[in-house]
Amino acid sequence: MSPQTWLEKASEEELIEHILNRYHDTHRDQLPELIRLAQRVERVHGSHPECPSGLSAHLETMQAALENHMAKEEQILFPMIVRGISGMARGPISVMRAEHEDHSTALARLDTLTNHLDLPEDACNTWRKLYEQVATFREDLNAHIALENSVLFARVDGLTV
Repeated sequence: MSPQTWLEKASEEELIEHILNRYHDTHRDQLPELIRLAQRVERVHGSHPECPSGLSAHLETMQAALENHMAKEEQILFPMIVRGISGMARGPISVMRAEHEDHSTALARLDTLTNHLDLPEDACNTWRKLYEQVATFREDLNAHIALENSVLFARVDGLTV
């Protein structure tokens, strides 16, 4: 079964379990390492004209926002959906959608800080690893947001079956 077919056939509970395992757990693993790598690059290459100055602070802000967001989903919204309380879930979903917009704005800032992941020719291995992992994080967060907005939340809002 293709991933798209699985998404279409999965129950809300299965989708939520997938989101928790594939995205929430992954982001919790990704961000501390990204912050560590960014701090190192900024410390060692702070005088380099292409150094992503401010990246570690931005990642720390993103981590705090994502932790808060995921906690609300895990403790409030997802249990409501699993219990079939769709009508009451619409309010929290509108809040989550707004926060997804904030996360997208934070991702755009991430692109700016990293010069769209364009490495300087003399970038060290740590800098290369940082940008590689930032690219993965960006892809994961975008996929996470799209899955929630376009599939899970759309179902609860009655926009899809």
